[in-house]
Amino acid sequence: MPAEDYRKSYALSLIDNFPPPPKGRPFPRIDQADVVAGLRDRVNDPHKQNQSAASLCGPAAFFYCVLNYKPELYVQYVIDLFTTGKARIGSLKVEPSPACRVYQPPADKIAAVDWIALASLRDSENTIMDYSSADDTASGITRPGTLASWLRDIGYQGVRDDSNYYFCKGRKEIEAFDRDMRINRDVCLLVNDNILDAHKQRLKSMFCNHWIVVDDAPQLNGDQISVSVYSWGKPYRIPGTGSLSVRDFSLNFYGYVSGIPKYN
Repeated sequence: MPAEDYRKSYALSLIDNFPPPPKGRPFPRIDQADVVAGLRDRVNDPHKQNQSAASLCGPAAFFYCVLNYKPELYVQYVIDLFTTGKARIGSLKVEPSPACRVYQPPADKIAAVDWIALASLRDSENTIMDYSSADDTASGITRPGTLASWLRDIGYQGVRDDSNYYFCKGRKEIEAFDRDMRINRDVCLLVNDNILDAHKQRLKSMFCNHWIVVDDAPQLNGDQISVSVYSWGKPYRIPGTGSLSVRDFSLNFYGYVSGIPKYN
């Protein structure tokens, strides 16, 4: 469900009143004009948020949910990070390391605003490895328990984690996330990214490597499924045309995290 118009209007007003950067800017290699333009794009169309080449699908899934319900929280979060180097949503506190903040994200790998929002969250959660480059991989991984914790920290109710790393899920879990979508829960699927590629959807994967967000309740017709999702800065339809068997969908499906978006 997209955010109400009044929320979008308020979020855009926050952008219009973006404060000037302080001396000793927390993100010294990122231009404020790029952040402002990126914020406007994402408030107007949350699909524009794009992890791109960075391994930040977990934070991207999380903030896609926020953008679709209370974009003003996302905007204030980015403004606070850019101007103070730290931010808070609910009880979720984010304070990225200096290595993360001084990085200059290459435009062909990730947009400046997405680096600030996504990398700051991921880096702030890491206790050993900094997330300080769009080329980092291991330090960008988001586990299901972490995503579930982020949702709880900003006030999601009834957060459910039905996922694992190596064993694919099946029809029972597909029907469960279908029910969740129909009662207005946000649903993030843990998958192997084969599932987004028409040439690989029927290949069995050995592990999960990606988070996507369900945009609408899936269409289940007998043993066939089709579903609209968000990933990598745009909407996808799985499969691109027609439908996919539940068995084939399950070859790259490792479960989901869901919750009711009633955060403050």
